[in-house]
Amino acid sequence: MGQLILQYDWSASPLGPLHEWPASLRLTLGIMLHSAFPMFLFWGPERVCFYNEAFRPSLGVTGKHPAIGKRATEVWPEIWETTDALINQVYATGKPQWFENRLLPIYRNGRLEDVYWTFSHSPVYGENDVIEGVLVTSMETTPTVTARMEIEHTVAQRTQELKQANGAIIEANNYLQDIINSFKQPLQVLEPVYEGTEIVDFRFKLTNQAYASYANTTPGAIRNKKVSEIFPGYLKTTSFTNVARTFLSGVTDTWMIHYDQDGLDLYNEMTAIRMGDEVILHFADYTKLKYLEFELLRKIAELENSNENLEAFAHAASHDLKEPVRKIQMFANVLQAQLGDKLSEQNQAMFHKITAAAKRMGKLIDDLLLYSQFSLVPPAKESVDLNDTVRQVAEDLEVTIQEHGASLVLADLPVVNGYGRQLYQMFQNLIGNSLKYRDPAVPPVIEISATRTTDNGRRFHQILVRDNGIGFEQQFAENIFQLFTRLQSSGSGSGIGLSTVKRVVDNHLGMIHAESQPARGALFRICLPAGSDEADV
Repeated sequence: MGQLILQYDWSASPLGPLHEWPASLRLTLGIMLHSAFPMFLFWGPERVCFYNEAFRPSLGVTGKHPAIGKRATEVWPEIWETTDALINQVYATGKPQWFENRLLPIYRNGRLEDVYWTFSHSPVYGENDVIEGVLVTSMETTPTVTARMEIEHTVAQRTQELKQANGAIIEANNYLQDIINSFKQPLQVLEPVYEGTEIVDFRFKLTNQAYASYANTTPGAIRNKKVSEIFPGYLKTTSFTNVARTFLSGVTDTWMIHYDQDGLDLYNEMTAIRMGDEVILHFADYTKLKYLEFELLRKIAELENSNENLEAFAHAASHDLKEPVRKIQMFANVLQAQLGDKLSEQNQAMFHKITAAAKRMGKLIDDLLLYSQFSLVPPAKESVDLNDTVRQVAEDLEVTIQEHGASLVLADLPVVNGYGRQLYQMFQNLIGNSLKYRDPAVPPVIEISATRTTDNGRRFHQILVRDNGIGFEQQFAENIFQLFTRLQSSGSGSGIGLSTVKRVVDNHLGMIHAESQPARGALFRICLPAGSDEADV
């Protein structure tokens, strides 16, 4: 650089020939040219440029070098507005300035480059303590800044990736938690807690809401806590000892437990499965079922006691009722014999009805005794001709049928193997129901017929009982068979009749279904098992 200064034609420059230069300029150039640190000098009002060999690389291979003796506006046009303002501050204040890693884009190597500098501006005083120039000591820090920026970018990118990965993990955990929370049965994932080589407790790694609800909390609130912190009493039960045994042996175990610790009273079926360094523990909570079992056992005991009382009552009632019925029969026969020929045909028919009714009453009392014993000792089935059964029912309901002008249309019905008295009660309730819920404006018509059908490979006699009564909404077709259910609030029924029909059908291992529409009558389909030796019709 010193050689370039000597060879430069200074006579045409604002500084004039070398021998006329002030001592301050010569001194500054001497210091600068002999320094290994990059330096640049702006001198005089025209800001004539000087620089040393150490600064030369910052000017690029091509573009600005050589810049010795040139005005600053010619060398640095792309940054002069900024640089001039900084230099003027030194001239104005006389105070040096320091800048670190400042971006000053310069044109070099054929293009405008982003260049980062760490530099200082220092005043150079001439005669009479007047600032004649500004010395720039600088170092280009572009590689360092670029590397740092790349590192920061990489760190930011990796941080974002970690955030995304962490977010994905959180989302996956939340998704897993939502899945296991959807299970209504308690579920835990536990890890052992050791003292030395002994398992003394377990720690919650994952639970669902069904389990956390036992402690009136949430899965998140008990995560990573010891089980004994939440349920101290569990250490005394198989919900600890069996889980520890499963973890040590690796053998899956299932057992029943009545957990009566920590203010709880639970019946569970527990299954423990070791998976790696953890144990999966699954509960099947059957507490409600257990209490239903206790209630059922209590009800069975009450029912057995009630059946014994009912049997005793039936025996007593049948004995007490038989005697008045026997006397009715006896006195009716005596009275009929005494009156003899004085009785008209109509009188004779009435006496016949009285004695027949008394006879049926006696049979009814016998059947009542038999029916009361049915739950204890089921009576033997017999061949029942349903034609005879329906005719018997029609005869017993004769007065009611005539009063309502009803018509009973009876097709050929099968002979079934069943309980005669119960089947009688079934038809009596069905026909009575049709008469009770008739349309007052239309004479009742009750049709009873039969077909054969099959269901799941089983053969049945299908009995169809159809009427033209007031009917009901189809949505109530199942409810009508429930005890004490009445769809017509104005009726006189007790709500027992159709439930009795359902019980009879159930006792015969059959099925019953109702079909109806309001004002369109009702149809009852009763399926009674057909014997395997019966021929298909």
